Formats: sequence, structure tokens, C-alpha cells
Amino acid sequence: MLWLLLTVLLWLTGDEALADVPSGPATVLPRALGATYNLAQTAQALPGGRFVVGRWDGTLQLWQMPATGTNSGPVLRQTQTVPSGEGVQALAVLDGGLLVSGHDRGSLALWTVGEQGLQLRSLVDHETSLGTATSATTLRAGSESLLVVGHESGLVSLWRLGRWSLTLVGKHDLRSPSPVPSPYPLRHIRSVVPWRDLQVITGSEDGDLVMLKLRPTLAAVTAVVQTRTRYSATAQRGINGLALGGDLLAVTSCAVGASDANLHLWRVLSDRFVPVDEARLKLDAGRAQVYAFSALWAQKEAAPLLWVSTQEGLLWQLGLRNGKLRVDGHLPVASNVAATLVYDKEQQLLVAVGHEATVLRAP
Repeated sequence: MLWLLLTVLLWLTGDEALADVPSGPATVLPRALGATYNLAQTAQALPGGRFVVGRWDGTLQLWQMPATGTNSGPVLRQTQTVPSGEGVQALAVLDGGLLVSGHDRGSLALWTVGEQGLQLRSLVDHETSLGTATSATTLRAGSESLLVVGHESGLVSLWRLGRWSLTLVGKHDLRSPSPVPSPYPLRHIRSVVPWRDLQVITGSEDGDLVMLKLRPTLAAVTAVVQTRTRYSATAQRGINGLALGGDLLAVTSCAVGASDANLHLWRVLSDRFVPVDEARLKLDAGRAQVYAFSALWAQKEAAPLLWVSTQEGLLWQLGLRNGKLRVDGHLPVASNVAATLVYDKEQQLLVAVGHEATVLRAP
């Protein structure tokens, strides 16, 4: 009967019984030390329907696209921790089944990508003054391949690719002489994309688009800035990413305030950038700011499509109408975080990777 009496007493007193519990002696409470942030930062498609994702928790993930005709998500094949444990911000696919990733302030990581998955081959040192790699791309110079890496310092490093190695052959300072008036004075080069005739285009958090011409010699690779421009005259934040489709360059950024745009469209000419249009991809009018993150182009029956992910966890689809951007619609792909995007052209599958990986059938 004792248990019944206690039950009745608790029912009669309700929460007041808890309020009467006396405090004990002062003790040390648990103290927060840190949290693991595993959001995807970058991704690259691989042959055979695979793709690799670099995350902020210091891991590389190898994924496999679902089989044709199935309605399922991609399969996670491998999670590989980089030795430094630092977030992976840069990835580039090299010839011969190799992959390069950012590692720490003084090195890159070189990986083999085979049937057994990702295997670390070597760490390749560079000057710590360059800082962590934040973007990378490859391009051909005659019979050889070159690697261009953007760094958090605002410099690019230039590399020659050997059969199983990387050799640093040059660097160039791309820092803006007049950075955007952002409360976050960053210089990270967030994107490097190949253009043509040994040219690359870079986008930096200091706000500048730069066209860089590479000049290989037997001893080194030098570079010269052909043109530089601010991606938006009213920019309050830097550049998050670039996507090049033909001669159209999509630039993602952060929309601050009531009228700022977070997507900007430029046309790339041989020696300059020409502004075309801009768009404000924002659903919640109450948000003080919304950033656009990853962008991809796809060619659909001679009409290009542009996909863009944003901070609200949305994927936006845009097309071109009379040379101007037009929003086709949007759909949720992540939980209030921006996803990085990967497109499998053969299967026409688009993957948005935030904390999870969501596969979509492209139109």
C-alpha cells in the first residue's frame, strides 16, 4: 500500500513537490568544450557514379550513386579521416586515379581512388604562409597537367602534376587592394574554375573576381592578372562560390538586408567580366541575411539550367529567359543549412549534401 500512498501524494502536490527539494552543496557543473561540425563544404564527382565529399569534421566521404531506376539515396561507401583532423575545404580530381585535398596550413593530401576506396598516398608540404587550401582546380598545358590551389591567405599556389606526385612551381598574390566592408575580413579564395587558354577565374571572400593567366616555362609557372572586378558594387560580404557554364559565370554570395542579391550572373570575355543579371534567393523575409552557397550548371536541350543551394536549406532552379535569370522554383533539401551540389550527367542525378545526402532526378 505504500506505493499507492506515494502515488496519491505526488498526484496531489504536482510540481510543488519538486520545488521543495533543497539545494545541495555547491559543485562544479559540466563545462562545454566544443562541438563537432560535420557539414559538407565541398564535393567532386568521380568516374563510375561515385563522388567524394569533404566535411568540416575533417573527413572525406566516398559515396556511390543509386542504381538506375531505383528510388533510393546514394550509398556511403567509406569515411576517411584526414591526418590533421582539420576541415576539408578543397578537393580536385587528378589524372591517374588521384585526388588532392586540403590538409592543414602547410600541406595538401594526395589520395589514390581505386576499387578499395580512398587511400592516403602522401602529404605534400608547402609554405605555411599560404595557409589552408580552400579551393582547387586542374587544367592542361600542352601535354602536362597543372594544379591551381586557392588558399585562405588570398594567394594561389601553382603545381605541376607528376605520375604520382605534386611539385610546387609558383605562387601569386590575388588579394584585393580594397576588400569588401565585411565584419569578417577574410581573404579565402573560395573557388577556382578553369576558363580557356591557360586562364583560371577565382572568387575570394575579399569580394574580387580575378582572371589569371598562367605562363608555364621549363623551370616554373608564373601568372599574371588579366582583369579584376568587384562581383557587386553593393557587396557587404565576400564570394562563396563560382559556377561556369559556357561563358556565363554564376557567383554566389550573401544577401544582407532587405534588397541585396545573393546570386550574380556575369559573362566572361577574353579580357574582362560583363555584368548580366542578379537574383535574390530568399524565402523568409524576416531573416537578416541569407547566403547562397553551391551552384551548378546543366545544359538541357540548348537551354541552360542553374541550380543553387542556399542557407535556408533550399535548392533553387533557375533558367535564362531573354538573357536574364528567371526562377523556376525551389524545394527543401537540407535542414536550414546550405548543401554542396554534385551532378551525375550520365544518370541525370543531382545530389545535395548537407548533413545528409539527398539524390534528385534532374528534369
